[in-house]
Amino acid sequence: MNIRPLIAALLVTTAHAAPGVQGDWHGAFYRLTLTGLGPRDGTLSLLPGGTGADLRFSTALPTLIRTVPTAQDQIQINVKGQGVQIRSAQGRPLRVNLMSVRAGVEGPTRFTAIDLYPEEAWTTYDPVPVTPCRAPVPVPELPYQPPRFASGPVGFYLAQIDPRSGTPLRVIANDPDRLYPLASTFKQIVLWGTLRDVTAGRLSLNTRLSVTEANRSIEAYQPGARTVQNLATQAIVQSENTASDVLHLRYGPDRLQALVTAQGACHTRVDTTTKAWWAAQAGLLSSVYGPDVNAGAQQAFSLPPAGEAQIRAQAVQQAQTLNADRLLDHLDRAFFSPTYHPQTEVYLQNRSTPREWAALITRLYLDPSLNAGTRAFLRDTLAKGCCRVKDPSVAYWGSKAGSGWRNVTMSGLLTLTTGQTFVYAYFNPGSDVIDSPHIEQQLPDIARYVLDNARRLGGGAP
Repeated sequence: MNIRPLIAALLVTTAHAAPGVQGDWHGAFYRLTLTGLGPRDGTLSLLPGGTGADLRFSTALPTLIRTVPTAQDQIQINVKGQGVQIRSAQGRPLRVNLMSVRAGVEGPTRFTAIDLYPEEAWTTYDPVPVTPCRAPVPVPELPYQPPRFASGPVGFYLAQIDPRSGTPLRVIANDPDRLYPLASTFKQIVLWGTLRDVTAGRLSLNTRLSVTEANRSIEAYQPGARTVQNLATQAIVQSENTASDVLHLRYGPDRLQALVTAQGACHTRVDTTTKAWWAAQAGLLSSVYGPDVNAGAQQAFSLPPAGEAQIRAQAVQQAQTLNADRLLDHLDRAFFSPTYHPQTEVYLQNRSTPREWAALITRLYLDPSLNAGTRAFLRDTLAKGCCRVKDPSVAYWGSKAGSGWRNVTMSGLLTLTTGQTFVYAYFNPGSDVIDSPHIEQQLPDIARYVLDNARRLGGGAP
């Protein structure tokens, strides 16, 4: 029997498989599962007021009209042609998320998911208030104007500073003394610690460090013997988790924590590698945080600093034994499982307050222990980090962003051509926008928001 025609027919059939759509409850939320689409197919437009959404795809979908009852409402679903219309029948808040689920996360094949969260199924992030380490010196303050593009709590601190001393001259702030997860914006401090060691002669930019599958964090990485210069650049420019972790482990998480604590940042924590906090959130460190990661993380957070540091050190050590691909699969499942709660992220991730973090960014740039070469490398590298606005009024802009599930952060320093210098910290956990690729679309808006507020602050006008 000649099987070649049969194989060819199967390949053609698979390549041109008709899209499919079905819906069912997925724990606390309702999921529309779409098959036969590309991984980047589909756009999502949320209704004003958050009572529904319209989606558009490049390929026609099977018609599906359905009314789904919830505890307090009904969700009306209308799939027709290339469009999907989703509405709350009673005009209640309804969170809608569009994402591509990788093969191996929930079954052997990739699919597109539209997840619908009724009001009662949605979890919110409540920023934890803290008392500033030192009483802030009163400075003129302009009114905070919330960003129109953001949802959920926003912690913001923007200060015009004296470029020589770093003293705040005037500020715009919202919840400056509450705790927020840092995500990848913390990698600036890893760069800072590394360059302090280069300046002190403990390392050089040409020192090679081994990067292997064993010390890999999640997502893309470059294996091999890599220079400190390469690792530092990739940790900032590409936000490579593995590069950051290798430098973080080489410097020492406890040393990095001691560095920021010595700057007076008593509420900031930077002693956890990316692999450790992702492993904890994925539920793979039950020997550290227990079988209920939300409860275990909160318990660790409530310990005195030395006790929490010990827990975090155990997490860092045990995470190194995990396979990164397996970790990523478990992490994806954890994010859209009914047990996910954004509050847990501030307990497990590195964290800070907007005021403390902006002060640390200031000290990073003005650190007198750096020599001319390491200071130039720091500024040049951060100038390549995400994100900034290309504008003729900007003389320098160093920045680093971070993102995750319902979380986006950005911080840095910018100088206008007038000579006015600003530091900023922007934190937005618990957003209504869920997965990282979609929330990252806000990064240009955040950068523009920072620049607009810097101009407002620099001009002294309300």
